[in-house]
Amino acid sequence: MEENSVHNNTISSRLVITMVILRFWLGGLFAYTGIQKIFHIVKFKDLIANYEILPYWMINITAIILPWLEFWVGIFIIAGIFVRASTIIQISLLLIFVATISFNIARGLDFSCGCFSEANTASGMNYQHIIFNMSLVVMASLLYFLERRRFSHSRTKISVQ
Repeated sequence: MEENSVHNNTISSRLVITMVILRFWLGGLFAYTGIQKIFHIVKFKDLIANYEILPYWMINITAIILPWLEFWVGIFIIAGIFVRASTIIQISLLLIFVATISFNIARGLDFSCGCFSEANTASGMNYQHIIFNMSLVVMASLLYFLERRRFSHSRTKISVQ
């Protein structure tokens, strides 16, 4: 009986470690990209206009709201606050990004997407970017299904024997 509890504790501690790693990776990535867009908001607005998807009147609103949404979703995921709700927003945003990048690849447009610095492979309109975003969707989905509490730091018991 005692051997079974040690096995369960090992599994639960591995899940907690996996959740923490996913939270810091996914949250940190979104917080970082959000900050980059906030500090370069005019450039980000121009990139949104390059997509040629939104009506003109929505470009400025999107350029103001989207970076802050990304930033706060990232911070909430890192802090372990409303992780499941934040991952739903994160997955939704990632799927929208995949759809818009795919749409522009199909139209033959090629410019920096605005996610990272322009020199980064993950910033262009290419299939590697779509694969990268879909891998983030898989990781965020995994975090969503692993996380069952409203606040990740509450009632966390790791007992290693």
